[in-house]
Amino acid sequence: MEKTQDYALDVPTYQNIECAPSILPQKKYCDITGLDAKYTDPKTGLRYHNAELYQFIRTLGVPNVQAYLGSRNAAVVLK
Repeated sequence: MEKTQDYALDVPTYQNIECAPSILPQKKYCDITGLDAKYTDPKTGLRYHNAELYQFIRTLGVPNVQAYLGSRNAAVVLK
């Protein structure tokens, strides 16, 4: 466990620093590989990195798609 030193309340530390929310857009990651997601499949809503992964997504069944969406808390009912 790290040693914590007692600092004055007006000294900024990682535990007490406050800031405004980020103005940068939230990063989107590929649901399959975890790489940066450049694209989103319009039918399933899965994010993917390249065309090869798009072909893989097209072969997935509904339960598998739901599992990938559930991993990022994006549960969507597919038609």
